[in-house]
Amino acid sequence: MPTVTGTPVFEAKRYDNLKDLIMTSCEKNAALDAFIFRRSPKDSEVHKTFAQYGEDIKSFATYILNSEFSGQNLSVVGENSYEWHVANNSILFSDSVSVPLDRMLPEDELVALLERAESKFIVFHQKHYPMMKSIHAKQVAGENKVCVKKYVCMYPEGISKNETWEEDDTFVSIYTLIEEGRKLREAGDDKFEKVVIDPEQTRIILFTSGTTSMSKGVLLSQKNIVSNVYYITSTLYVKPGDRFFSILPLHHTFENTIDFFLLSMGCTCCLSDGLRYVVKNLQEWHPDVCISVPLLYENIYGKIQDGIKESGKEKLIKVMVPITKFLCKIGIDIRRGIFKDILDKLGGNIRLVVIGGAAIDKRYIDFFTNFGIDFFQGYGLTETAPVISTTSTACNVHGSVGRPMRDISVAIADEDGKPSKAKNGPKNVGEIITKSDCVMQGYYRNPEATAEVIDEDGWFHTGDMGYIDKTGSIHITGRVKSMIVLTSGKKAFPEEIESLITEIKGVNEAFVWGGRNDREAIDICAKLLINREEIASALGQKTVPTDEEISAYLNDAMHEVNHKMPSYKIVRNFVFSEKDMIKTTTLKIRRPKEQAAIEEMLKNAGTNMRDMNGTNLDRLISK
Repeated sequence: MPTVTGTPVFEAKRYDNLKDLIMTSCEKNAALDAFIFRRSPKDSEVHKTFAQYGEDIKSFATYILNSEFSGQNLSVVGENSYEWHVANNSILFSDSVSVPLDRMLPEDELVALLERAESKFIVFHQKHYPMMKSIHAKQVAGENKVCVKKYVCMYPEGISKNETWEEDDTFVSIYTLIEEGRKLREAGDDKFEKVVIDPEQTRIILFTSGTTSMSKGVLLSQKNIVSNVYYITSTLYVKPGDRFFSILPLHHTFENTIDFFLLSMGCTCCLSDGLRYVVKNLQEWHPDVCISVPLLYENIYGKIQDGIKESGKEKLIKVMVPITKFLCKIGIDIRRGIFKDILDKLGGNIRLVVIGGAAIDKRYIDFFTNFGIDFFQGYGLTETAPVISTTSTACNVHGSVGRPMRDISVAIADEDGKPSKAKNGPKNVGEIITKSDCVMQGYYRNPEATAEVIDEDGWFHTGDMGYIDKTGSIHITGRVKSMIVLTSGKKAFPEEIESLITEIKGVNEAFVWGGRNDREAIDICAKLLINREEIASALGQKTVPTDEEISAYLNDAMHEVNHKMPSYKIVRNFVFSEKDMIKTTTLKIRRPKEQAAIEEMLKNAGTNMRDMNGTNLDRLISK
């Protein structure tokens, strides 16, 4: 059958709603740590048990149920924290609507989303206090249309010393409201126990990345999320007491749903102190599980490689990797013992890594797998709550994003948008479509956009191009919207070309686009984000290479890349840079903005990609 539907790897329990999912775990795992975190990197650790977590949720939800905000759209914004979890879950468990907002939004964009969502109540991280005061002041002055009545700070004690915290009817600590709810419960209030949650109704609005006028509000039900958790639980193995490292922003559905999965299984959430402290956190908290995006492990890969070189064990590792791989084939797995020193750099206990959000190169997967880590690649979208597929112990096809998870159907659409009946395989490339209980309710106040992606048969059109192989594994070839249509009519996907470019040693990232040349034809162009030290190593130099040396090195390397592709896909012009790409908070390149920024830079300098070919783009910035 061309349509593939996933089957379970493990048995799992299905819950009707998120309240039952989490509160059951809080009761079963009461004595275990649910969270380990610091208020700031220099502070001591704070531990919160599942029992404490459950009590705080019950009390805050009781406050909400007894307030005018019950059942309303309530927002949460800020850095990952224990209070973020408590606030979000209390909103959901009171059968209200949670509106998680991007912590990186500037004030005007945050205001626009608060206005669009008509949020009456916002829980904010203490670092957002100055912004909240500004928003409220402008609200009072009639300078915006925000309708927030209650501004709730997650941890006022952490507010900057330059700011003065004053609690009143409008600005209040979350712990003040938790205490109000606790007193109500002690007085006999049982609304939390009796609240009826309709799992089919929209209870989450997640705004996609993009400008506030264009970002779409994805409407999810509790059924969407608990179904996805059920499918993940049927695919990945974790156990109570496992520690997981939380680093992706919680407003993003990948981190949000995965955290529901791991907390429901009795795992401990170790909250990152920030990107600068990742290696330190891994070594002190010894996590067993990490769910992340490729960039994190690409950076860790580089640091481990440097450590291996410094230790002088490169040759030994090259000898031992093939031996341990052979032993694995005959049922003897000694990898974690042999490579203990390397695993210790990741805390020593890490055994499961799942990468999502973007593809990761095969060399990274092989690298970590060789040392005894289950390193899997997942795939999904906010609109599918979010995970559609993942590689697993049952099927781990390199280059794929795995089979669909349990009960999720995936197909390749034919020209009329229906599931193709053609034989699955690389020759049947088309748009990936999916159907399951995880597919969103639609887009917030945008029925036209909803109709564009969910057809009359319930198939969600992902906008991703790809194919399904004979094992039922999904392969992504690119995005419909990022597809480059050449003057000849042929089509190229940037993602495919980028994956080849990033195999060049010293190229950390690549961005490929179709640029219009002076003949009005489309040339495939690329920007390469480089690491000079790694290129020096590749050249066998002890000194930092000059721009001219880098240009010569990259010209040769790009020549090799172009040889691996059909002639119509070759990169005609490239530049290199050491400046970060423009990205979303989940570390995806903002393609239109990045391309526009490059083209604007070239225009202002009176040059073009053809003239700049092979040179340092950053030189234009310094001029």
